[in-house]
Amino acid sequence: MKVVWSDRALKSLAAIHVHISADSEANAHLVIDRILKRGDQLSTFPLSGRTVSHPIRKDLRELIEQPYRIIYRVRRQRVDIVDVFHSARRPPSK
Repeated sequence: MKVVWSDRALKSLAAIHVHISADSEANAHLVIDRILKRGDQLSTFPLSGRTVSHPIRKDLRELIEQPYRIIYRVRRQRVDIVDVFHSARRPPSK
């Protein structure tokens, strides 16, 4: 199954990288690489994440790559990654 990263998710990855690289460029690369690999996992196991429960969104699922949440939607022939954000934040409303 094809995995598609939304513009919003790509912007979030860039912001995460900028934030972490203020302390360590090497750590920023490692974190982004881990998040991208978790996204790749969805091509083989699209239902491996759990349903987003707060707020309840049956159309959205999430994978955790501590401390980040990868929010995605499973479509008929692809997985759309909607956003990536720190677990202290709430999921997107859309």
